[in-house]
Amino acid sequence: MRGRALQIVRHTVQSAVLLLFLCVGLLGFFGDEVMGEGVFFGSLSSSTIADTVVLTDPFAFLQVIVASQTVPLALLGGVLTAAIIYTLVRGRVFCGWVCPLGLLTELANWIGDKTGLRRRAPLTRQMPRYGKIIAAALVLLASALVSMPVFELISPVTALPRLFVLGVGIGVWLLCAIILVELFFPGRLWCTSLCPVGGLYEVLGLVGFVGIRNHEGCIQCDRCKQVCLADERILDEVITGTKTAVSAGDCMVCGKCVAACPEKTLSWRFGPAFFQPPQKKRQVKTLQGAEAREDSRNA
Repeated sequence: MRGRALQIVRHTVQSAVLLLFLCVGLLGFFGDEVMGEGVFFGSLSSSTIADTVVLTDPFAFLQVIVASQTVPLALLGGVLTAAIIYTLVRGRVFCGWVCPLGLLTELANWIGDKTGLRRRAPLTRQMPRYGKIIAAALVLLASALVSMPVFELISPVTALPRLFVLGVGIGVWLLCAIILVELFFPGRLWCTSLCPVGGLYEVLGLVGFVGIRNHEGCIQCDRCKQVCLADERILDEVITGTKTAVSAGDCMVCGKCVAACPEKTLSWRFGPAFFQPPQKKRQVKTLQGAEAREDSRNA
C-alpha cells in the first residue's frame, strides 16, 4: 500500500484511538455507571478489553516500579503484552499509528504550512540526537526521587480523555503549548526530541521486524527526509548506501518516506532492525540525471 491510501488508514487508526478514549472519558463524565464496564475501560496508560485483555503502557509501568520500589504483579501481564507487540512490530509504531498527540501535531503542522505560519528555523537542530531517551531517563529518576510517577501527572498524551474526568490540568496546558509550537516551528520538537514515552519506544524499536529498505536507484533528492515524522537523520544511512535498511529505533514506520520517494526505491522490509540484508552493489543516480530523464520522457 503506497501514498495517500496508507496515510488515510494511519490517520483513521489514530482518530479511532482518540475517539475511543474520548468516549470513555465522556461516559465517565455524563454517565452514572462505571465507564465502559465489561467492554472497554481505561486510558492509554492502562486499559482492559472485555474484562479479559489487559494492556499497560511500559513507560507508565516503569515509573510505578521506580516510584514504589516494587513490581505491581497485577499489571505485569498487560505490560508484557504491550511491550512484546510493539517490540515485534517496531517500538515507535505507537507514536506513528496510535498516539493521539501525534495526530494533533500532524494537524498543527498541516495548518501551519497552509497558513504560512511555519516559516521559522526548526528548533530540533539544537537538540541532541537521542533527546527522548535522555528525557525518559530523567523522568524515571524524578519518579524515584519523589516516589510518584511524574510523567503520568503531566502527560499530554492522555490529557484530552482525562479532561472530562479530572478537569483542566498541567497535561492539558502542556498539550496546548506543544500544538502552538508545532504551528510556528517545523521539526516536530516534542515527538522528535522531548517525549519520554517516545524515548522508551525508540529503545524497543532497535529490535522491530517492520522497517524501511532502500533499493538501487536513490537519486539523493532528500524528499524522504523532508516528510519524515521521526528524525530525518535516521534516513542518512540508507540514502548514502552505508546500510540497506533503516536501523534506528526512531522510525515510526509511518510510510511517508515510501510514498514521497520519486524513484520508488524505498519499500517496506520485514526482518529484525539490527540485521542488515546483504549489501548489493548499488548504482547511485544523481538528481540532475533523474531530471534529465524526466525531461526526455516529456519531450
